[in-house]
Amino acid sequence: MFTVIAGTLLLAFVHALIPNHWLPLVAVARAEKWSRREVNTVTLLAALAHVLGTVALGLVLGLIGKELQEQYGQVIYVIGAVLLIVFGLIYFTVNLPHHHHSGQEDVNAFKRSKRRWVLIFIVMMFLSPCLEVESLFLSAGAYGMGIVSLMAVLYAIVSISGILLLVNLGVKGTNLLSAHFIEHNEKRISGIVLIIVGIVSFFLH
Repeated sequence: MFTVIAGTLLLAFVHALIPNHWLPLVAVARAEKWSRREVNTVTLLAALAHVLGTVALGLVLGLIGKELQEQYGQVIYVIGAVLLIVFGLIYFTVNLPHHHHSGQEDVNAFKRSKRRWVLIFIVMMFLSPCLEVESLFLSAGAYGMGIVSLMAVLYAIVSISGILLLVNLGVKGTNLLSAHFIEHNEKRISGIVLIIVGIVSFFLH
């Protein structure tokens, strides 16, 4: 149980670093000279949309995991651990990096009114849930919806805080070298986390 929660927190942090979660906001905010309040407001709305999309799907998968546990008992813990390892191997093997845009390309792509910018950011973030985390929600369902809800809250806190921090650092012009590394290795890192969580869950459930 604790392994699944720790894996969720780690994946939430890794996903917050992905450039397409915050770089478009930074590019537009700097180009349009948004105030700190405007930057934080739009970022918060976009981050909430991202969390909502991920958590909504996660709660559904958590319910499925709960139902499977009630039907198959202890065997679901083993199945959940195996699935995490399989998903981890898939993500590690594929490791397709997110497409990266330069700041200027992002600004050109979002040359619209502020209201449309906000809508675009919200829709974009809502439609890009963290799929790697969803497999953890499915496994957490075996422990009950209380654990699933706790995961959702923790995921929301880490994701929103991380995106807000990165946007504010980006607007200030801070060089985020780690984000470039994450962009090209995000799937591999997520895969390793899922494999470790799966192995530990196999022996400790």
